Amino acid sequence: MLLEKVARDTCLVRREDVEEARGAGVSDEALYDAITVCALFRFYNTWVDGTGVCGMAEEDFRMSGKRIATVGYHAPAPDSGAG
Repeated sequence: MLLEKVARDTCLVRREDVEEARGAGVSDEALYDAITVCALFRFYNTWVDGTGVCGMAEEDFRMSGKRIATVGYHAPAPDSGAG
């Protein structure tokens, strides 16, 4: 319930929502991480919608997923030519 409120309307978030999550065993660190992710996606979606940036094509998502699964989120190191 907490993250749904964070994602949809942060004005609805109450201390009781946080306490309920803690009572269910969610750590403060996990809450911080989850709320941060929700906030960032909310920002990204607002920015994309407001600027008219087009979404990626299905094939682009597929290729990106394969790359991330193979090398992770970091860019591969450039080939230094040393060897």
